[in-house]
Amino acid sequence: MMTNRFCRYLNSGYSLKLEGETLTVRPCCLYKTYVPLDLNILQNHETVFGKINEWTDNCSTCKDLEDIGQPSLRQSGSDWISDRVDSNHPVTMDVMLDRHCNAGCVICDESSSTLWEKEKNKLSGRTIKIKNPTQHVDHYIDQIVQNLKLDKLTYVKFFGGEPLFSDTHLKFLNHIPHPEQVTLHYTTNGSIYPNEPTLQIWKKFKLIIFVASLDGIEQQFDYLRWPLSWDKVNNNLQRIRQNKNIWNMVFRVEFTANFLNVYYFDRLENWIQNNFNTNNQGDLTELNIHHVYSRASKIWNADKMPEKIRSAVLKKYPSGHLMHSLVCNLPSPEPLDYWYNFVDKWDSRRKNSWQAAFPDLVSLM
Repeated sequence: MMTNRFCRYLNSGYSLKLEGETLTVRPCCLYKTYVPLDLNILQNHETVFGKINEWTDNCSTCKDLEDIGQPSLRQSGSDWISDRVDSNHPVTMDVMLDRHCNAGCVICDESSSTLWEKEKNKLSGRTIKIKNPTQHVDHYIDQIVQNLKLDKLTYVKFFGGEPLFSDTHLKFLNHIPHPEQVTLHYTTNGSIYPNEPTLQIWKKFKLIIFVASLDGIEQQFDYLRWPLSWDKVNNNLQRIRQNKNIWNMVFRVEFTANFLNVYYFDRLENWIQNNFNTNNQGDLTELNIHHVYSRASKIWNADKMPEKIRSAVLKKYPSGHLMHSLVCNLPSPEPLDYWYNFVDKWDSRRKNSWQAAFPDLVSLM
């Protein structure tokens, strides 16, 4: 069977996410519509998703990235999915089975972070006890492995929450029959150094793509990724990079562009060049830039950027630079009402100050 020529994930990608107590499936992590996973969907994956052959609203995130000259997930399909595949067996798989997280990043919300849920419960005075997010994970993993054949897998991506904050990923990895043919992808906030069981099981796999979500360095990082510490994250990343026993790992940095951190992108760019440019074998670190995907996009997305900040960014970065291109392609600025409400509510509670984190922009707001 030929793969989908428009996007290979549409007939061979299985992105599995726990929504409440319902396990859902879609072809990739950026596809907007979740479908409850059942046997009919598994047996007719090609019928549900594979007939798409042009841009749709469900696929608009990849289109937006390609429009600003950034590589999209759609374009990476050929890296993992061959020209001829059996669409009823997953070749790529995303695993999002718990949201256990030690961070309350401003660009996130309670749908992907237990810390955010705890903070919002405190704010409202509720004493609702959050269920252990990994309590029933065995049940959902069993549901996956009993209904899907995993022997064709070449690529598995873990999200959270923070994937290294629980053992969900380890439980799933134990069910993969041919680890030597599989690339693992972790998107992590960098605050947790991999434990020994993780380091040992990684040795069985073909490649580990270690993606550090960094929206800035130093005071910008500490503000955006509260309550994480840049110093700790920096130390963890250097320690991983210098560990000679991790021989099958490459690095990527994920930069989520918001209307304040774009101006400071050069600080992260210089840090990567000087401290995280390659792994210990000389393979270059990739850099991926995207907009805010979560519900926090109405608060933090780059299209909220005021005109004065846009002008400062365009003056700072020359034509052809990624940040220059990003700002040039933004729609007209939107009101910052939601954002002002956010910082009024949360900065004092977190003992944070956006003015201290982004001092050059205070006069441009």
